[in-house]
Amino acid sequence: MSATVPGGCLPADVVLEFTAELSRALWHGGDGWSAARWLHDQPAAGPRRDELTHLVDGLAGLSPLERGDFAIAVNDDQVRSKLWLIDELSRHCDLGRASLLVLGGWYGILPLLANWRLAEPPARMLCIDVDPAVGEIGARVIGSLYPNVHYRDGDLTRLDYRELEALPNGIVINTSCEHIADRHWWSRVPRGQLAVLQSNDFTCCPEHVSCVRSVDELVRKKPMTSVLFAGELQLAEMHRYMLIGHR
Repeated sequence: MSATVPGGCLPADVVLEFTAELSRALWHGGDGWSAARWLHDQPAAGPRRDELTHLVDGLAGLSPLERGDFAIAVNDDQVRSKLWLIDELSRHCDLGRASLLVLGGWYGILPLLANWRLAEPPARMLCIDVDPAVGEIGARVIGSLYPNVHYRDGDLTRLDYRELEALPNGIVINTSCEHIADRHWWSRVPRGQLAVLQSNDFTCCPEHVSCVRSVDELVRKKPMTSVLFAGELQLAEMHRYMLIGHR
């Protein structure tokens, strides 16, 4: 199935409602079929309804543990953070001509949302995660629907970021800076590389080993030669902080 479906972009409110329904169904032990039923009552889903239904069908093959994990990946805070990223980044570059390298890509929710929200999504979006299992699930559930979404397992602290030179208009994206204890991974990214970084102040999660308490702290920890955007987003349980600029 093509990444671009006639009928244009999904409205942000429809994306939020659908992912909330999907997360709720998966979290409570279902397979997402309530989300499929919800789709049939939503005129705004229109010509993309079959596409979204295929996604729900793909989730039916996951184990209960995997469904719960996917439910977290599409919860409200996760989705709002990524929609914010897509909106802000699209103001600073032509994403239709870009290639995205998504570090800590998990199941590939950012590329999924980019395909839903952008009339011309990036031609190539590569998700890299240290856990090969999530990449396998992402490739089966999301990559099978969108030929522009790819997966590779790898440790972002050991990547050779010179590979970016082979990506046309490459953009490095890390929405999980709070998970990375290594202080030196950022210095491995080539100077001048366009990048997007997100972190948060949710210190209650034991996996969050490198939180920040303000966007200024994120700027100090991840210095850039030029900053195109710096801001914060208030979410239900945390603040999300984001930088867009050149390393």
